Amino acid sequence: MKKGKTMGKVSDQLTKADLYSYISKQQYVYFATVLEKQPKLRPMTLFFDKGRFFFVTFRNDAKIIQIKSNKWCEVLLPLQDESGSHGYLRMSGFSMICSDAYTRQEATYFCYFFDDFFDGADDPSFCLLELFFDSFELLRPGESHSIKVSISNQK
Repeated sequence: MKKGKTMGKVSDQLTKADLYSYISKQQYVYFATVLEKQPKLRPMTLFFDKGRFFFVTFRNDAKIIQIKSNKWCEVLLPLQDESGSHGYLRMSGFSMICSDAYTRQEATYFCYFFDDFFDGADDPSFCLLELFFDSFELLRPGESHSIKVSISNQK
């Protein structure tokens, strides 16, 4: 690749629905936060419910401390097609702790492993993170160039 060239193209052809269709097929993602100047990456299960993104986690996890210090994050969803070709959907934005009682209760239903770790929506160790993405980068499996899409946030 020539110096100064990027592998991504900017596109307004993709819609939120196009991007979200990839997410609905796979929940296993990699979640990156920042501690001081050091990125921290870990596997997580991403939940997409009623047009919103969430992680269910423990209140005392290191990632919660990192988010309180720096809300910016990225999520990477690996993609693979039937032929074994790989790609990804990278989502950038910020995360916030969700304390809304109704949404916390909803998490007890959309999180399939909730009952394995928590004693209800009021469990003091339960933390619900909501993610707000403002840009997406999609590399479809089998393609050599990613497509970048910017989407404005409501928060």
